Amino acid sequence: MGRFGDAVRATLFAPLRALLPRNPWLRLLVCALPVVLLLALFGPAVDVLLKLVDLGFRVLEPLLQTTVGRLLLLLVVFTLGGAFTVWLLKSRVGALRGEAALGRHLLATAALVGQGRKSRERFRRVARYRGPAPERYPCVVQDANLKLARSCLEAGQLDEALAWLVRVVEAGLPRELQRSLLQLRVRALRLQGEVLPATLEQEVRGALGRFPDDYVLLGELRDLLAQRADPVELAATQELVAKHAPPAAALRERQRWCDELGRAGRALLGAGDHDGCRRIAKKLAHADPGGSAGGLLLGDLHRARGDHRAAIVAYGATRSPEGLDRVAELLAEHPGAVEPRELLECCPLQGTLLLVARELARDGDQQRAERAARLAAESLGPTATVCAVLAEVLELLGQQAKAALLREQTIARLLQPGEPRAGAGGGT
Repeated sequence: MGRFGDAVRATLFAPLRALLPRNPWLRLLVCALPVVLLLALFGPAVDVLLKLVDLGFRVLEPLLQTTVGRLLLLLVVFTLGGAFTVWLLKSRVGALRGEAALGRHLLATAALVGQGRKSRERFRRVARYRGPAPERYPCVVQDANLKLARSCLEAGQLDEALAWLVRVVEAGLPRELQRSLLQLRVRALRLQGEVLPATLEQEVRGALGRFPDDYVLLGELRDLLAQRADPVELAATQELVAKHAPPAAALRERQRWCDELGRAGRALLGAGDHDGCRRIAKKLAHADPGGSAGGLLLGDLHRARGDHRAAIVAYGATRSPEGLDRVAELLAEHPGAVEPRELLECCPLQGTLLLVARELARDGDQQRAERAARLAAESLGPTATVCAVLAEVLELLGQQAKAALLREQTIARLLQPGEPRAGAGGGT
């Protein structure tokens, strides 16, 4: 490629070399001829320039002959030179100032660990900086204001935190700093308590319009809705909180979501909205597949609608002590709601034997009731719940003396230190 370029240049300049004379002096004369012609053409302008230079020297000549004149000339020269130097170095000096502010900001950030007071002092110096912004991080002043506001919030200084937030210029902020500004503003206003809840909720919803997946803002909205006592909307908001929660808080937020779903379902059930309660129960079962809250809520729904058998089936499907307690309460209110032989099918727990024994005793089947009670006592042990139900079975069978003796023994056992004081439903 280099040889080809050399060949092209040689070809282009070959006619010019052929026209130039071989004598070097003549060649120099030919090259100087255009320069002379240009000087002759612009001769008047050159003469004017030379006269101006001569005039300048004539003006300076008297000054150079006196001491005061020489001092004045030196002063003028140094002033002009200094101004010219400042003009040349202005951008560099501004960049150095910006880098110095950025360095103080980094030192203040590093001092956050264990040196809170020194860190706040350095951040205040950065926040007061009004020079050129560093090119690597132009929002250093706004970031310092945000960190000072966060520090004041952690210290409980709400008014000072709001004062630092007011200093932040939102225009031109990076997206993450905008997110931090909105989070801190909402939190400070909520803790201050001087803003109306409706206004604060509007502020939070506006922030969520820009950052709909922000965990902190969703948590603030959740806390505001908790004050309004709207369980359905609160449960829907908590679902979003659990969805966008970080891994460290995901389990806690999901459990709270399940709790809020349970409260919403009970509220709808109390209001007579059975369809809404059924939807909540399905969502609760999906949110907590291994828990019993969904089945308990569904059983409460069937119980409220008068479908006792479906309620017992729903309670029993949870396979939990809570479900067994609900079955016991339902059977106490509505004896004979299901046949004794169906209880174990609906609620496959060892504790169900106690309920079977009680139902058989109510039907007068003494032999089968005693056998079921004996099996329950052997499998579950002499806990307080087991003894209480066995005493009730004995009373139903007409054995009041044995029932009273069993209660006395149970009370004496509970009063002894180290004895279990609560019963369990048992496993399958």
